[in-house]
Amino acid sequence: MVRITRHIKALKLLAAGACAMMAAMWATPSQADPEKITILTPAALRFGTFAVPTTGFREVTASGTITSSGIVSLDDSGVGPARFVIEYDRGNNSRRRLDLTIEVVLSSPAVFTQGGLSARLSRYQTDLPGYGLVQAGQVIRMEIPNCTTRVCSRSFSLGGRLDVDRSFGGGLVEIPVPIDAAVVSVN
Repeated sequence: MVRITRHIKALKLLAAGACAMMAAMWATPSQADPEKITILTPAALRFGTFAVPTTGFREVTASGTITSSGIVSLDDSGVGPARFVIEYDRGNNSRRRLDLTIEVVLSSPAVFTQGGLSARLSRYQTDLPGYGLVQAGQVIRMEIPNCTTRVCSRSFSLGGRLDVDRSFGGGLVEIPVPIDAAVVSVN
């Protein structure tokens, strides 16, 4: 009986080993999470509440300074620059130190038209070093040095000018600022 029990144990071990080998052969290899870049917008570009008799503009700088002409301000409590956060997630790859270069491009916003009201954005400006006024389509390079965590980020503010023409009526003007970002260098 002892011999049969030993043989059964040996067969069970062989079967378990064979199953483990077959499972390893058919299993898909584990893959690292891919790296990715994300653009967050914690605050939109806001021009507040105002009236325009015929034509005028309101400009909000990247620091939040307001300049207006041809408009009557009704409420400045909601005025402010847009805020963007560019996040680089390295995935579950190594934790070695990285120096990143990211290129950001602002697309041309659409012209807003509603009834007798039309508005358009222009004169973008940022608080990124080396970039004051920027144009739609211009490449803005930003650095994220010494990235040692899984997710590294860089934020910046964006101001602009809203030109408004009104022949009649009014309304809520919302013009999104399309933005794209791409990692161009990882050292």
